Amino acid sequence: MVISMFSNYKIINDVLYLYVDDKCEIGSLFNREKQVSISKKIRNYIKEHKINFNGTKVVLLLSGLLLGTIYLNNDLKKEDYKTNEEYKYVVNVVDRNIPKIRVKEKIDEVKSNVENKEFDVKEENNNLNIKKEQMNIDKSTQNSNNLANINDTSILDNNISNSNNISSGILIKLRRSNGEITEMDLEEYLVGVVAAEMPASFNIEALKAQSVVARTYTLKLLESNREITDDVKTQVYKSNNELQNMWGSNYNNYYQKVKNAVEQTKGLVIKYNGSLIDAVYHSTSNGYTEDAINVWGNNIPYLKTVTSPWDTSSTSYLRNTNIGFDVISNALKINFDSSSTIDVISRDDSNKILKVRFNDKEYSGVEIRNLLGLRSTDFDAVILENGVNFTTRGYGHGVGMSQYGANGMAKSGYSFEQILNHYYLGIKIVKA
Repeated sequence: MVISMFSNYKIINDVLYLYVDDKCEIGSLFNREKQVSISKKIRNYIKEHKINFNGTKVVLLLSGLLLGTIYLNNDLKKEDYKTNEEYKYVVNVVDRNIPKIRVKEKIDEVKSNVENKEFDVKEENNNLNIKKEQMNIDKSTQNSNNLANINDTSILDNNISNSNNISSGILIKLRRSNGEITEMDLEEYLVGVVAAEMPASFNIEALKAQSVVARTYTLKLLESNREITDDVKTQVYKSNNELQNMWGSNYNNYYQKVKNAVEQTKGLVIKYNGSLIDAVYHSTSNGYTEDAINVWGNNIPYLKTVTSPWDTSSTSYLRNTNIGFDVISNALKINFDSSSTIDVISRDDSNKILKVRFNDKEYSGVEIRNLLGLRSTDFDAVILENGVNFTTRGYGHGVGMSQYGANGMAKSGYSFEQILNHYYLGIKIVKA
């Protein structure tokens, strides 16, 4: 092998991802006798390309496949090499150039089919001083530094109950959309929430993860003395009759599947430093989840950017939306037409827009998403003759657990504990 074995690189959260050229011979890569040789290649590549990398973890990728990880010590003299035997799952690190948006050309329409109904949920979180914003609740985080070690689940403080009795003994008062107040057991309520918030066709481990997240979210509401509603103000809830209307002939199978997910995680919640977390979640990421500070201005240690490559192959990932000049002008309170310009000023580590300029007026990415009703703050824009075509990646605010990412992980063999530990950093899954 020669130095040209690496075709590109990316640094994410102090981890160096090296892309191995698919034309290179890599058969000897996992021979421990070649360890020193490979590490020298890495050090030479870092030096020759003047890469500002002070970390120790180097991930080797080939066409999205995680080949293995090398840990370099601080003086870059000794290495601890781990083979790909520890990493049996495929990892796709998103590698996409960030285009600057000052474009006058029409792009090809992106064709995509919606596989499942997506659920938008608005959350206002007093504890985080979160501003009210439209969101698809998706919750759970673990640093991408730990992605390769995701098979190490957190230790449950108590065993999951195997009881067939779904009752928790905790009563909640639910305000229905018609104004009626309904009192019910927490676990019974969670069945209606999970069924409404996540497609029942999803893998059972994803539904379990959603159950723990929804339980945590609900108990946090109770802890904060906040009213629980059946709509996007908190979490969407559907009664059995509503679920029958939604699922039709699939009702019996889907209901039992969701109920099993709730029962099999009975009483489990997510805590950070002994306190319930703000278990926010969203539909689909753009390949990376978002840091809470970029959305709500709060530095939350368990809500940081992590990789979520499973989303990029989901039906919910990419959308095209055409918005007329009059709508943009009214929403942004500017005069916008075919001679106008759109310039991205900055993007964050998850490639979502932080600042963007429409004509001479500057906005945050969150403002544009809310004002124009875009699915994500990761967007490209093309100015056409009668409006602007926005291409968005992902759906929702992007903080916490990605629902489509959770389903992708579950389908790849990850457990609900592993899913939660990936999307929420430093947490513990415990009995309430």
